[in-house]
Amino acid sequence: MKKIIIFIIILLLSGCYNYKELNELAIVSSIAIDKKDDKYLVSAQIMNAKQKEDSDDSQILVYEEEGNTINEALRNISTKTSRILYEGHLSKLVISEEVAKEGIMNILDMFQRLTEIRNEFTITIAKNIEASKIIKIMTSPESVPAEYVSITIQNADISSSLTYSTKLDEFISLYLKKGIDPVISVIEAKNYKEKGTTTDNISTTDPITSIIVDNIAITKNGKLEDFLNKNETIGYNFLRNQVQEMIIPVKCDDKNYASLSVLKSKTKSNIKKEKNQYQINFNIKSNAIITEYNCSKDLTDEKTIKELETLANKKIKKYINSALEKQKNSKSKFLGLERLIYLDYPDYKYEDYSVKLKVDLQLNRKGETRNSSKGDKTK
Repeated sequence: MKKIIIFIIILLLSGCYNYKELNELAIVSSIAIDKKDDKYLVSAQIMNAKQKEDSDDSQILVYEEEGNTINEALRNISTKTSRILYEGHLSKLVISEEVAKEGIMNILDMFQRLTEIRNEFTITIAKNIEASKIIKIMTSPESVPAEYVSITIQNADISSSLTYSTKLDEFISLYLKKGIDPVISVIEAKNYKEKGTTTDNISTTDPITSIIVDNIAITKNGKLEDFLNKNETIGYNFLRNQVQEMIIPVKCDDKNYASLSVLKSKTKSNIKKEKNQYQINFNIKSNAIITEYNCSKDLTDEKTIKELETLANKKIKKYINSALEKQKNSKSKFLGLERLIYLDYPDYKYEDYSVKLKVDLQLNRKGETRNSSKGDKTK
């Protein structure tokens, strides 16, 4: 009898208390939050399991409900489906401009309290469009739209420096730190039409409606303050040491341009103090290669290479100065300059500070012009 009891206990301990069968779950891939008549309008993008592989049915379903709280709206959505809402695979949270201006922290706090949600989903702000419309746009027949947008943001972050992919845990971590405000990636819809939410949008080589990753938004005290433009976003990424790869176009004669591909960039900073004046020194070193050259000057001439490096350094400084100018005229501390001072000088009391830049981009020509038509002609 004792052996039987022990065997039963082992069986009970080996199970998961919150185990659910997969076919009982409605897997939520994306959530959009808008406001309607002072209530939250929450939309949940749910993966739709096709009955047949060759079915033309959409891979997603989107349910909408209102509530005084987001949790209430999600509970109301659960009454529309026979399956249990499961947010464990949430990859994207889209917040409307209206809601973001009122405040983001209460929303993020709610998502932190849901134990099944991982802190790795991407936070985005829908610009000039309702958040619910963004998650309804059909993007690619190979992927769920939420995954498509998350991957697009990550790729743009890595390869172009035209945005910054912000995750839940990072946003909250920066929000709680002194002297810095977090940023959020921004998405827009190009040529939004109702047909863009149907499979017609992915059955053509020229989609009716498309999703665009559009730079970044800055916050102050957990609320949306403003948006950065292209140059300001690139400058932000340089100063925050977030440039992994990007293309810098430089004008190499009166009409034509060259493209320099930055493959490696490192930003270091140090702080100096004289009386009550602080100076933040940024030292930016980048390596690049020539990926396109439309000018007549000889690339085998060292002088030409130096000219291109000089032009690129000026361009990078222009990006950075645009971000610094934005910071100067903004209440948001999105560049984290005061945090840099505070880390070296904990007694910092918001005295005056200045910024000094040193930019050094070097062109690496090891083998890049091999077999190039711009190289030496065969004699």
